[in-house]
Amino acid sequence: MKLSKKKIKYIRRHGSAETAEKIAHDLRISVKDVERVMRKSAAKPSRKTPSAPLEAVFQWGLICISFLAPFLFLRGIYDFANLPQMAFIQIGVTLLLLVWIIKSFVDKKWLILKSPFNLPIIAFILWSYVSAIYAHNKYEAFLPLMHWTASAVAFFLVINGLREEKRLIQLVAAIFVSGFLTALLGIAQYLFNLSWVPQVVPPAATFANKNMAVHFIVLTFPLGAGLILNNKNKILDWILCIAMALMVVFLFYTMTRAGWLAFAVEVLLLSVLLGRDYLKAKDVSRWNKNKGFAATLGVVVVCIMINVGPHGFTSGFSRIAERAAKIRPQGNSYSSVELRLAIWRNTLEMIKDHPLVGFGLGNHKVFYPLYHRKVVEEKIFSEKSQLSNVHNDFLQAFAELGLIGMLFLAWLGFVLLRCSFRLTLPENSPEIRFFTIGITVGLVGLLVNAGFSFPFQRAIPPFVSMIFTGILGSFYAGDNRRFYPISKRWIMLCAGVIVFISLVWLVRFHYHGIKCDQHFLHITQLEKQKNWKGVIAEGKKAYFHNPRRIKTLSYMGRAFIETGRYREGIEALKKVIAAYPNHMNALLNIGVAYASIDDYKAALEAYEKVLRIKPDYSKVHNNMANLYMKQKKLDKALEEFKIAAELDPKNSVIHFNIGIVEMQKREYKQAAEAFQKAVDLNPDWDLAQKNLGILCFQFLNKKKKGLEHLKKALELNPKIRDAAQIQRLVK
Repeated sequence: MKLSKKKIKYIRRHGSAETAEKIAHDLRISVKDVERVMRKSAAKPSRKTPSAPLEAVFQWGLICISFLAPFLFLRGIYDFANLPQMAFIQIGVTLLLLVWIIKSFVDKKWLILKSPFNLPIIAFILWSYVSAIYAHNKYEAFLPLMHWTASAVAFFLVINGLREEKRLIQLVAAIFVSGFLTALLGIAQYLFNLSWVPQVVPPAATFANKNMAVHFIVLTFPLGAGLILNNKNKILDWILCIAMALMVVFLFYTMTRAGWLAFAVEVLLLSVLLGRDYLKAKDVSRWNKNKGFAATLGVVVVCIMINVGPHGFTSGFSRIAERAAKIRPQGNSYSSVELRLAIWRNTLEMIKDHPLVGFGLGNHKVFYPLYHRKVVEEKIFSEKSQLSNVHNDFLQAFAELGLIGMLFLAWLGFVLLRCSFRLTLPENSPEIRFFTIGITVGLVGLLVNAGFSFPFQRAIPPFVSMIFTGILGSFYAGDNRRFYPISKRWIMLCAGVIVFISLVWLVRFHYHGIKCDQHFLHITQLEKQKNWKGVIAEGKKAYFHNPRRIKTLSYMGRAFIETGRYREGIEALKKVIAAYPNHMNALLNIGVAYASIDDYKAALEAYEKVLRIKPDYSKVHNNMANLYMKQKKLDKALEEFKIAAELDPKNSVIHFNIGIVEMQKREYKQAAEAFQKAVDLNPDWDLAQKNLGILCFQFLNKKKKGLEHLKKALELNPKIRDAAQIQRLVK
């Protein structure tokens, strides 16, 4: 039935706010005729509207941000990859939100798409804000909260701003190409040792660490399947298959077992979903010989390149076997698997203690030190090595957000599965089915990876995941879209003002954050050089740019102590301990500072707090014993020294200190035994040789042995105290 121009105009005017059924009822025409006009209107939007330039800026801006974000890095700062990526995404998304609001203001209507994803995402974000309120360290909660909010805004922009299927496909293609270029760069880094992009654990592309790069590859690799199956260009088939093959090669080069597992799950799930699609739709027209040959070439490329390394041919399969074998510890080594299992088991205890609401977003690291040996001892936990992430995003989320937060996440997961299932049914177009399969498989792969890593604590994975969710939401809405219309311009105006202020604040926040990070890098470098004055100078600059980054004061506190400015060190470390009450290094250093100004009570209290965290810390037992010695509490001092010696039996200083206490207690035999251990461990220690010699010569009637040790002490240090007297004895 041919519709009149009047009816077509009516459909176009009301199609964005009313259902096809209602319009069909009002015009007394079929629903199919209405949907046909609505599809044509969506495919060919009017370019004559005043908001058309804004719409173009918005759509291409979103595509460009999604494509460029993974490639951002900034030399000369501590967190040179993740920090600039977060800043770019948060500022870019906020800017696009402002553009979208201005466009809606120009159009005199604000249409928010009704989607099953809206409520679970809003509920989860709101609960995250609530958790930030009761979190002990609100700054640690604020950082992930900012980025998760920006990622949720990205979902909102996709689902409300990209209504054309063409634009959605372009967005998918841009993200896939971004993943391919990431893999290409990583391969070049591995084979040719490219160093112009900074790396911490190569090959990492622009992600600093290879494990972080794997997150993005796992997310984007399955998109290639959707692009291939929807592609009609023969040459492009070959390009896409080679691109997917190289992504697999890079995944192999990273040698990350979590990435391999995620990839295996993706291949299996992809096979199952495509097989199901074939059985349901009975459509093989999307696959042909050209695609088959291209896929075969891709497999050949993978088989060849996994056997190529920086030094030529090397068996890829033997390397896989070696890497897999390292899951079990070799000898006395402590494997990464054991470490993760210990962290996970101890985190479960945190969940048991606060099951309903958790410790607050970002605060797992604040309280974990108290739990690091609660059930299973985490053996590498020390002054130099302390946990930042759980390496399991599900457990970390549970510990921080509690059961309530996990229920909101489960709700979102259920909606994702339900929508993905419905979008892959035969009644949908092949384009929607295959892109849905690719996106769903990518999200599942990332979730598998999240069980062994922390992708949702980084910049790119949460952002891309929300982009994917927005694309699925747009597919799910289809032609029959329903909206929440907001026509009151004052609401749009207020929203625009709020977003503009947020944008200005974000630019300022990230500028100072990056400047702070630049000085923080200098702090860490100067600390390794023991340039304490430099640490203080750079610390003041870093603190000026971001006073909320309290860990800067931890470095400054130690530097103050090392330069004798004990009271300034105490004031700095008090702020650290207020924000991080279980910061072992800060507690240890403030104990040293209190001891240096003879405030023994405060020093002992600080050391006792350290021992509540790490009772086997020999250094602290030794420090406490020294304090008891200064207070003439010899029995307590000896008790602490002996504990320290049991924990660190190869430490000559501790045995020497035991000898000193035993001498003061006139237990000469025990003192000699302690000095003998110190000499055995460090034969070139002149003072230990001297004390052992004096004991043997004067108190134990072992004059010959005593003279030998005294002579050795003189040889080691001719200017040793009482050297003249010792020389007379030796002669």
